Amino acid sequence: MAPGTTSTRKETLAATTLTNRAGTVAYYAFISRLFIWAVAAASHALIQDYDSALELIVPVGTTAQRMFKSLAGVFLRWDSFYFVHIAENGYMFEQAHAFFPLLPALMRLTANTVLAPLSLMLSYKQQLVIAGILVANASFIVASVQLYRLSKALFGRESFAFLTAMLYVLTPSGIFMSAIYTESVFAALSFTGMLFAARKQYFLAAITWSISCTARSNGILYAGFILYDLIARMDLQSSVLQKMWALSKAAFLSGVTWLGFLAVQAYGYSLYCLEKSNLEQREWCGSTAPLVYTYVQDKYWNVGFMRYYEVKQIPNFLMAAPMVILSASGIACYARYDPRRMLTLGRLSSVSQTSVPSFMSLATYPYIVLWAVLLMSSITTMHIQIITRAFSCMPPVYWYAAHQFETQAKGGWTKTVTTFFVMYGLIGIVLFANFFPPA
Repeated sequence: MAPGTTSTRKETLAATTLTNRAGTVAYYAFISRLFIWAVAAASHALIQDYDSALELIVPVGTTAQRMFKSLAGVFLRWDSFYFVHIAENGYMFEQAHAFFPLLPALMRLTANTVLAPLSLMLSYKQQLVIAGILVANASFIVASVQLYRLSKALFGRESFAFLTAMLYVLTPSGIFMSAIYTESVFAALSFTGMLFAARKQYFLAAITWSISCTARSNGILYAGFILYDLIARMDLQSSVLQKMWALSKAAFLSGVTWLGFLAVQAYGYSLYCLEKSNLEQREWCGSTAPLVYTYVQDKYWNVGFMRYYEVKQIPNFLMAAPMVILSASGIACYARYDPRRMLTLGRLSSVSQTSVPSFMSLATYPYIVLWAVLLMSSITTMHIQIITRAFSCMPPVYWYAAHQFETQAKGGWTKTVTTFFVMYGLIGIVLFANFFPPA
């Protein structure tokens, strides 16, 4: 037998195992989508809707229309109406610019191609609804596989990567990942960009994150991964020329990352500030930073620093408490493990780097920083009730949960995390499917 034969076979076997595990993750992600749809449809059949707005969008006059409402309507709730309206009519109202165009564009593309034959039986709006559901659920499956691959690339541990992916499949925001929302699309792009960055393919990462910025504004923060790798982790002994090159490269790649967000804002500016048909220019057009997104968030959605701290919002804070506690606990756990690393941007360490748990490794550091930034933003500025679904694109949430499973297999946090993932997810399905707040 040739000397390299054994090693070649081992590499082939490892690649096959990786592919099979990715296929297993995809399988369970698909099954979880069917389960969520079944629970949503069953609860919708048993409980009367809190709001009848759906019937204004999707008529229920015929048997076919009632069947469509029962089967697909459970995923058409709250913000979903905006995405369907944008997909069908474009941006007709200023407040609609709080919702980014990638998902509506994918819905139109799917409705006009894959679902085009259904035009003989369904209205175009119904085709768009089905398209939105297909895009969201397919994106969730992709996101699950990409999170598995990202975890494997960063930590090199198959079991930890698989456990992380399985916990993601059980995500407490499961219903939002199946509904016509941007969470699944954004997560799939986020994880893919992170995987490129983990492989040092920064240009591909920047392109992917730029596309993600056309789904959700959070994507602009991902430039931080590039800045951390190229600048914060820069070799201080390198030459001035090398340092200048690293700075230039980081600036260029950050610009590429932000390009998608800026393009969306430029489109909004052209609609309301440059169109001659607008008799009165909008007040935000003359701002130093004329961004339609920040304006509509401020005026129409009351998003601002500490604005959500009102007595009437206490139920929403209670609803968000489990994810806030889980996140704060995970960040504190990482910081306590190696305080010196936290204070020196990962350059110095007070703990031996041999046999470090995956979650506690240096590779997790920039994700922890991003997690902390988004947690503070959620607590102080955002509508706090959306934190659970907003954090569906945050790998450290699931890495921390997987860490708890590995280190406390007999109970404690393991039981708490499992209960939170399952119970919050189930309750969310029932509430969302029947148009109950919060959403």
